[in-house]
Amino acid sequence: MINNLPAFIFAAILLNISPGPDQAYILSRTLAQGRLVGFVSSWGVCSGALVHIFAAALGFSLILQSSSAAYALLKYLGAGYLLWLGIKAFRHNRVHAGKNAGAPEQMSLGRVYVQGILVDLLNPKAALFFLAFLPQFIPPGQPNHVVAFIFLGSAVVAVGLVCEAALVVLTQHILGRSLQNSKAATYLSYMMGLVFLSLAVNFAFFV
Repeated sequence: MINNLPAFIFAAILLNISPGPDQAYILSRTLAQGRLVGFVSSWGVCSGALVHIFAAALGFSLILQSSSAAYALLKYLGAGYLLWLGIKAFRHNRVHAGKNAGAPEQMSLGRVYVQGILVDLLNPKAALFFLAFLPQFIPPGQPNHVVAFIFLGSAVVAVGLVCEAALVVLTQHILGRSLQNSKAATYLSYMMGLVFLSLAVNFAFFV
């Protein structure tokens, strides 16, 4: 069901390790609350990707591709959400200044999961990417293109789960100890805020 399997796997790995809003969100939640929350944020992001895959398979992405207004609306919603995450990181530091300064905001697993879905879902580029990327690996003469499309998209998400799990484990192992220092935690929180703000600007004006 996959045309040129090695190229597909290689491209899927590159897609999932490329820096972007998904990776920034997973990294920030892992540093804020540890490995389990990092895994849950990854599951949320991948759930959002699955929605994009089904939407692309059913033709919704064709509407986004043909309608500049629909694409712009979803793009600015995504940029606004990233902007909100960035502002929250700065506000959290100010609110907690002098009292557990630098402690990252603690979120429930359910909230982390839903937020991960939104981070990926509000990215119209993801839906259009799947629409452009996946058909290249569907063999000519495939009788059911929708099933093949969903299968390939699910394979990309499966690769993503593995890559993001590795990101979570490495992040906590390498950087987790630094969070025991309140100053380091404060600087890290500001850095995460800056990452989200820069992604929002890039999303709004350069995507």
